[in-house]
Amino acid sequence: MKKKTKAAILASVASVLLVGVALLKKLRRRRRELPRAPYVNHAAEREEYINSVLHGSERHCVNQLRMKPIAFHHLCHTLTEGEHVRPTVHMSVTEQVFIFLHIIGHNVRFRVMGSRIYRSTETVNRYFKIVLRGVLKLYRALIRLRSEDTPPEIRNSRRFYPYFKDCVGAIDGTHVRASVPPEIQGRFRGRKDGTTQNVLAAISFDLKFTYVLAGWEGSAHDSRVLNDAFARPGGFSIPNGKFYLGDAGYGNKNGILSPYRSVRYHLKEFSDRPPENAQELFNLRHSSLRTTIERGFGVVKKLMSKGKEKVSGSKQFRWLPPMHEMMLKILTEEAGKGNKPFNTFRAGSFALVAKEITAHFGVECHPVFVENRMRTLRSMWATIQELRRKSGFGWDENLKMITCDAKTYQEEVMAHRKHAEYLNKKIEFYDKLAIVMGKDTATGGFAKSGVDIENEPDNGDNGDSAEFVADNVEECVVEKGKNANESSTTGSGISKSRKRGRAASNADDSVLTDLSDQLKEIAVALKEINRGPVDYTTLYNEVMAMMADGYSEDMLATAFDHLCENEKTARGFLAKNARLRKLWLDGYFFSQI
Repeated sequence: MKKKTKAAILASVASVLLVGVALLKKLRRRRRELPRAPYVNHAAEREEYINSVLHGSERHCVNQLRMKPIAFHHLCHTLTEGEHVRPTVHMSVTEQVFIFLHIIGHNVRFRVMGSRIYRSTETVNRYFKIVLRGVLKLYRALIRLRSEDTPPEIRNSRRFYPYFKDCVGAIDGTHVRASVPPEIQGRFRGRKDGTTQNVLAAISFDLKFTYVLAGWEGSAHDSRVLNDAFARPGGFSIPNGKFYLGDAGYGNKNGILSPYRSVRYHLKEFSDRPPENAQELFNLRHSSLRTTIERGFGVVKKLMSKGKEKVSGSKQFRWLPPMHEMMLKILTEEAGKGNKPFNTFRAGSFALVAKEITAHFGVECHPVFVENRMRTLRSMWATIQELRRKSGFGWDENLKMITCDAKTYQEEVMAHRKHAEYLNKKIEFYDKLAIVMGKDTATGGFAKSGVDIENEPDNGDNGDSAEFVADNVEECVVEKGKNANESSTTGSGISKSRKRGRAASNADDSVLTDLSDQLKEIAVALKEINRGPVDYTTLYNEVMAMMADGYSEDMLATAFDHLCENEKTARGFLAKNARLRKLWLDGYFFSQI
């Protein structure tokens, strides 16, 4: 029996082993039958792709690299000759420059570019920075000062010569998008949407840049950037006896000529009414000549915009009223969901609007159309708020309408023809516009419901009692003094006690007066303690509200920066009425001349 059992066990083990061997052979056959990815020669594929761009059609090269092949090879030669970019064992100069131009021409991410040419993200990033530093080193060769002779654009014009014969160019600042870490984004948020850098540029009248300073945070004022440009070693310099034209934000200083303040300046302001005095004539000539810097920025931005795909072709998107309503509805919901951080909508919100409009109206809508529409609405919202702040205009909350009498209406329309559409007419979707376009700084920290109050622990007096005392202590003092005076004047009519009563009354009055003064001082101190830090959003809105009195935005921005640096002065400004604020601004601007 034992032999039979042992034989049976061995037979079972052998059977299991045979089955296992058969399964292993079957699995190996399946693995051999699975298709493998074809072998790709990465180096050959990369070289073929680069050659197809550089040696293909000229138009294809311009579309991919934003320059013709002859310009590309000339750039490579210039960078190599100056030893700004060198070939390495792993990558040639041609490929390095190719990667750089492709990325900046199409705003391509390093990861995407790496997968296209079979390079790692780290490799693309490293060589991109090498070429970027090399291109920046060409600054001395590309940006040169013109001669100190009078520019022909001035010499050949009777409007400008000889009044501007010593002018060599114009300066201004422009805001360029900047991608920065979240912890420092606040410093890069200024008057423009999103995070930007404030770039200072000087340009000659033949549209050639003579100086550029980039990298300043978007919240910095133009005058501060200019002062830094002057202070830098080898920075911005102006030949002796020459000057540049600048806007009112820079102020008049050695080498910078600004226009008259509180006088018409921009060209559109003279469209309906010609200059009426010497100052307005000077400002008109100044503005006409300084538009050179705006044209220079326009050319650069136009070249930059060519790097983006034209999704609209040659046609503009037409916004119908139902589309406008849908956009505001969606963006209102997005703002409620928290997709409007720092008063700027996320890109996904614009994409959602474009998707919904495309689905509902059967048209091809892209996020760029929504962004352009937002710019129009932002301008319209600024006009509405400006009109509401002007004297002579009222506001009907029920009808959502700016109201004014016939005389005020006629004067406003004569000065600003486009404002007619906002006066004595209902503003459609005003509440949604207020949410979408307004700057909401509320946090909801003070909101309470009945349930919240019911669930609060009853701890007796808390910190809020100090505020209550500060607001009501003076009223209590006055009431106590009144009662004390009334009680002191009620006597028994006995002649002997009249003198004692009068003396006691005088003593009580003296004590109450001292007590009243002390309590008032306590009230003022408590109010001061509870005031907390200056609300700079409120300060900014109050300063910019003075535009209704004829101040330019640049002038008020300078005053706002000054107030931010002087907290006591800012508190005093907020405490003043409109007339005193105007007096303070006039004095401040006079001191800056």
